[in-house]
Amino acid sequence: MSEPDFENLPTRLGVYTLTELLGRGELTDLYLARQSHVERGVVVQVLRPGADRAATDYFIHVVRARGAAVLPGISQVLESKMAGNIWFLTHERPAGENLAQLAAAGVRLTTAQACTVIATVARMYADAARQNLAMEPLPAHSIYVKGDDCVRVLSPVLCGESDPAAIGSHMQSLADALQPVLPRDVPGQGRVATLVRWIEQGYEGQYLDWEAIAATADEINIQTAPLLTRSAVQNLSSGNVGRQVRQKQARRRLHRRILYLGVAALFVVLMGCAGALFLSGEGELLPERSGRFLYVQAEQGPRRVLLRPVSILEYQRFLNVYEDPSATNQFRRAAINKGVPDDCGNHTPVEWQQQLEAVDSGKPWHGEKITSRTPVRGVSYWDALAYANFRGAELPSAAVLSAAREQADSDSPLPEEWTTTTRPADMLYAEGQVLLPATGSKGPVIEPDRAARDVRRGFRILLPIPTDKD
Repeated sequence: MSEPDFENLPTRLGVYTLTELLGRGELTDLYLARQSHVERGVVVQVLRPGADRAATDYFIHVVRARGAAVLPGISQVLESKMAGNIWFLTHERPAGENLAQLAAAGVRLTTAQACTVIATVARMYADAARQNLAMEPLPAHSIYVKGDDCVRVLSPVLCGESDPAAIGSHMQSLADALQPVLPRDVPGQGRVATLVRWIEQGYEGQYLDWEAIAATADEINIQTAPLLTRSAVQNLSSGNVGRQVRQKQARRRLHRRILYLGVAALFVVLMGCAGALFLSGEGELLPERSGRFLYVQAEQGPRRVLLRPVSILEYQRFLNVYEDPSATNQFRRAAINKGVPDDCGNHTPVEWQQQLEAVDSGKPWHGEKITSRTPVRGVSYWDALAYANFRGAELPSAAVLSAAREQADSDSPLPEEWTTTTRPADMLYAEGQVLLPATGSKGPVIEPDRAARDVRRGFRILLPIPTDKD
């Protein structure tokens, strides 16, 4: 196979055809590409040929970190390979155009788009800080926009731990990316420009908190929505932005609590009148959706449950970290395996390689075309529990899982899913683990062997609801 000619595009790199140079980093170059055997658009990050051993080792560690990270707003990391003597990393191509492309075309963002970019990037960095992940600044060619509410970024995760001193470079990079495409001649443009100036320069000598930035962007978006009256729009002033954000967050939390209590009380009354006890042992469900989550009142308190099962890609990221001695020491491994029997510490699903090969080749697996977003299957109860521990999550109760499955946004059949209930008095499910079948034609069935693995079985997780202190 001939060496790729990076100076003359298009050029081949393994199964990819590089078509356009998007940007250059310190050690890598970013290309728009096509993956030949599945005919999909991707973004390929190439370690420049001739890199020394130290640079190569660093790139490999970054690849592992990006493959393992789970952050909001980030496009999927698909794979990392060598073609000839060249290392590269492949990202799923986000929908839309990146900010550099929009700037080159002279396109300006709408107020809603600018606010969504700011909120998405801010929440990503805030979540990375909570997970103690090292991050690099986001250049304009890594931030993609489609419509008013779809923003995705290419992963900026690095190896190592979070560095609070890096916030300045992260803020500056976001401001630099937005400056050429800021809204113009539209309502809200002044407030967006002010917020970007605070992102870049800080306020009263200090950088703003990422969560406060996201909340402020949300407020601007709400205030400038077409359905609002002029009297509902209030100016943001540099003297009270922090106070406004905290007060509004507190009001929203109070309103949510009141709403939760009202819904719970109404639910109890209705269930008592109907004589139905189906969910009485699992807690009242709160049918509030947001993004990928359904918010519920679980036995453990307010929680959010994924509206879809854990995917093959997400589980692969978990295994990459779990099986990497440099990423998982004995203490972290013990935390992941909390509650898992000593002889159940191998968390490789049944037919795992077949699943990965089917994703890569596009060939059917058990008669089904699958992708990296397809729910992982062939996992045991202990595998699901270990993944939940890894994410700081829990496995949902049967009632919570039933509610999430009813609101699934999927045309393909859902797999059977592991779940649990811890109430011995729950006569419907019985004590111990419960398997919820994929069809509604029969009720939940007991699986007596928690170590059993079946290609029909997947799982999803129950996560805490973030607070201002997180």
